[in-house]
Amino acid sequence: MLDKLRKLAQSVKYQNLYARAKELNHIRIFENETDFSYIQSLFIYYLELYESLNKLLSPQEEYLTQEVIDDSIRLESYLLWKNKNKNKKEDKKTAVHGPDSVIFKRT
Repeated sequence: MLDKLRKLAQSVKYQNLYARAKELNHIRIFENETDFSYIQSLFIYYLELYESLNKLLSPQEEYLTQEVIDDSIRLESYLLWKNKNKNKKEDKKTAVHGPDSVIFKRT
């Protein structure tokens, strides 16, 4: 069932509908506007996931290809790898370089 939900969320029809629904308030994907079921929440998650992946699908992102997006196992691996590398970059930015990396002197 999850594979069918992923394929549906990845389809051009629902990707376009989702993009227009985000821009225009009067377009709705579901009849209900609140109290989404688990399946509806999961579908919205996959819509957002595939929308963001399609935006990343460019020459700048060397490891993301359409084949990776189409294969659920490779896609999950890519997302884990991307998150792990993001955390490494954030750790490098917040790392302290030692006490003598900044020296304040009064003149």
